[in-house]
Amino acid sequence: MPTFIAGKDNKVLFGAFDLSSYFNSANFSRDQEVSETTTFGSDQATYISSIETATASLGGFFDGGTDAVDEELQAVVGATNPTPLSIYQGGDTAGNKVVLLNSRIQNYTIDSSVADPVGVEATFTGDNFGNGKSLYALTNTSATANTTAVDFGASSTLGGQAHLHCTAHSGANISVKIQSSADNSSFADVSGFSFTAISGTTSERIATTNTVNRYVRLVITVTSGSATFSVGYAHNLK
Repeated sequence: MPTFIAGKDNKVLFGAFDLSSYFNSANFSRDQEVSETTTFGSDQATYISSIETATASLGGFFDGGTDAVDEELQAVVGATNPTPLSIYQGGDTAGNKVVLLNSRIQNYTIDSSVADPVGVEATFTGDNFGNGKSLYALTNTSATANTTAVDFGASSTLGGQAHLHCTAHSGANISVKIQSSADNSSFADVSGFSFTAISGTTSERIATTNTVNRYVRLVITVTSGSATFSVGYAHNLK
């Protein structure tokens, strides 16, 4: 039997902000261009795969308050650096699906009509994207821990990428790194696959080309304080 999930539980994390409460629609699209390679004498057209691209779009309601949706999306229009965007399907519980986009905003629209709430729409693209799973739900964390590993079904010899979103903190000094295991028993660090220590609200994308084994977990080391953060991870596809 199919397993369906409710869209009402989706979560949208953008940079250092949880913007879920402002949106009621989220779309993610991967597009594969193909190039024709048909030659003289052929009876049928032939093609090869070309450039792959990804886009995301969000729709919802306007709020002009401090750190609300309008302020955060207006701030990235024309920005030099991309912003990590994570869209979780059915919530960000560890193991749930997430799409990761190192996003650049393409369009931001405010839509007003006399009979309806003021709405917002935004579209994004990005040069790095991933189809992965949540490793750690957005949680206020104040204790050192190894998280329960998430099963990705197979190892990736191409490496992977991860997004961290920290939306709140109190005197935090917290280190977060990724480990993997082939058997869900013996874990080892993935070389170079650690986030910058959390000391404030922040977001970060990290990536590696080193092998990431089938089971993936976090090692969280709390030196002081607490922070509310989440992590999503995806194997590299190519």
